[in-house]
Amino acid sequence: MPGRSRELPDSRILLVQQQLFGYTEEDVRVLLAPMARTGAEPLGSMGTDTPLAVLSDRPRLLYDYFSQLFAQVTNPPLDAIREELVTSLGASTGPEHNLLEPGPASCRQVVLPFPVISDSDLAKIVHINDDGDLPGFAAHVVDGRYEVSGGGAALEARLADIRAEVSAAIAAGARIIVLSDRGAEAGGGQPTAGLPASGQPDDESEARLGPIPSLLLTGAVHHHLIAERTRTMAGLIVESGDARECHHIAVLLGYGAAAVCPYLAIESVEELVRRGVLSDVSERTAAANLIKALGKGVLKIMSKMGVSTVASYTGAQLFEAVGLGAEVVGSCFAGTSSPLGGIGFADIAADVGRRHGVAFPARGSRQPHRRLETGGEYQWRRDGEPHLFERVPRVHRARRQPVGAADDTARAAANPRRGRLAIRRVGQGSDPGHGWFWGVVGGCPPDWGCPPEGPRSPS
Repeated sequence: MPGRSRELPDSRILLVQQQLFGYTEEDVRVLLAPMARTGAEPLGSMGTDTPLAVLSDRPRLLYDYFSQLFAQVTNPPLDAIREELVTSLGASTGPEHNLLEPGPASCRQVVLPFPVISDSDLAKIVHINDDGDLPGFAAHVVDGRYEVSGGGAALEARLADIRAEVSAAIAAGARIIVLSDRGAEAGGGQPTAGLPASGQPDDESEARLGPIPSLLLTGAVHHHLIAERTRTMAGLIVESGDARECHHIAVLLGYGAAAVCPYLAIESVEELVRRGVLSDVSERTAAANLIKALGKGVLKIMSKMGVSTVASYTGAQLFEAVGLGAEVVGSCFAGTSSPLGGIGFADIAADVGRRHGVAFPARGSRQPHRRLETGGEYQWRRDGEPHLFERVPRVHRARRQPVGAADDTARAAANPRRGRLAIRRVGQGSDPGHGWFWGVVGGCPPDWGCPPEGPRSPS
């Protein structure tokens, strides 16, 4: 396809965007920088001693509530390195015709050699029919933002509006749907509610609108089209600001996306080159390495389930949810196992609101000395995510004390944040002890009204 340029809003600086999507210094330093430098996913140890997303007192991304199933066999289901010959990261998108009646029209699709695409590739797809010679590939861009102040009700209402918008676009001839949280009206459609008539965001709208989590938006549209029996009439492409890990890309693909453009992650590594943090690569090379690393990471994740091609992985939903409520699963992730229940739309909107409050704080409340939050998900930090074994050296020192006096000291040193690792309250007016069977490290908080024996197991 010929090269295309895409006009995007430039009212937000990179730092504000990163804060809006929950980026941390650790994300940039530990995840993005190595991928941009080497073109491979950074290595880390297995396991984690941080709280599950639903137990965390920090606003976590929706991706963290999902874990992929795996082939429970003694031998590896697929060796993505030594058996690379039978794997493929290529796929296609667009309208799909009847497989039982193949014809020339069945071949009219946009071939995507990689599941992760750049801004320039996305621009080609968005403007694929600008010359009017490819009406069968008309694209429609959906603005995936909502009024943050409206909370969960506004989030649900906006999702309902988007479902109706996508159905109307497909009925009007759109065959490629781009779900974007960027706020750019690149498709030439009608201005989104909350945006001025020009389609370009102003400062006031930026402070009012927040991004719907890309995974929530993708799942909602995907399952809506399945219910309407129009899913094969259009392909879904996601332009995401919150996707920055291989797991994020894999979950988006698993819930219906044909390709993902992680535009903010790409802009972040390009900024690292401009700042001199990555001095051995150019901006173009850094972006290409990031895209390559994310694609290779997706292949590694697929191989754990024995899936060898992205075409087979797309829409397969090979995940289980831990901590998502029935209303969210039923509306956006139908068919996904979530036996424990958990958070609803109001809780998801609250997490978005907390990140939005950091990016757009009240006047005079911004901390000038801090760029991004520290993080602490992979490496313990004093102001980061709590770790279960963050005080092992203290335990060792306590054990050197006399036997009788050391026991209490060792227990306290082993877990100084016992209260912070307790189950958080889910939903207004809900019984926090019902339906949860995770052990509460610090015991049940007294204001929750749990039974004396602690949280009950599901019946």
